[in-house]
Amino acid sequence: MQAIKYGYPDTKEQLDTGIAFHEKTFEFSFQDHESLKQYSRFCKENGTGSDPLLCCFEKGNVSLYIEFFARLAPHPEYGFESATTVVSCTKQLEGSMIRGNVNDALIIAGGTHLSIGLVIRGKCIGKVFALEDIKPLVLDDYMADIPSDLEGITKLGDSFEEFINALSADEDDIEEWKEDHGE
Repeated sequence: MQAIKYGYPDTKEQLDTGIAFHEKTFEFSFQDHESLKQYSRFCKENGTGSDPLLCCFEKGNVSLYIEFFARLAPHPEYGFESATTVVSCTKQLEGSMIRGNVNDALIIAGGTHLSIGLVIRGKCIGKVFALEDIKPLVLDDYMADIPSDLEGITKLGDSFEEFINALSADEDDIEEWKEDHGE
C-alpha cells in the first residue's frame, strides 16, 4: 500500500484508544475483514491529517479531490466530537425516515461536498465509496456491491488498499505541496 503524507498531520497519540472506541461503539472489529485491517494498519503507519499528498482519485470518468483523512483517535481538545474525527454513516441517518437493514459505514475521509466511506459490516464489508453532497447511502443486507446507478454515490474500491493505491498527484500538485509544507 502506498504511503500518504500530510501537510497538517494529526497526532498518532491515543490511536489504540480510538480503535477500541470505534469497535465498541459500532459493535465490530477492525479484524473482521482484510480491508478493515488495511485501514487500521494505514492509520498506524501513515496517520491521518489534512492536505494529503496523494489526494486525487481518478478512475474512468470519476475525478475526486480528497482534503483530509479523518482521525481515528480522539481529538486532543474535542474528543470524538470533532469535525475531523471518523463518524458512522448509519449514526448520521438516525432520526431520518430510512428504516430496515442498513450496512454500516465509517466516514474516513472527505473533500468539498464529498465524504469517503468504508463499509464495516454486511455483504459490502470492506468496500470504499464516495458520497457527494452528503447523500445517504443505504445498502440492505442483500446488496453485494456498491450500486453504480445512483447519482452522487461512487464506488472507489473493493478494498481500502485498492482505494489508497489509486490515489495520485500530478507534478504541479507535488511541487505546490512541497512549497507549502517544506519538503
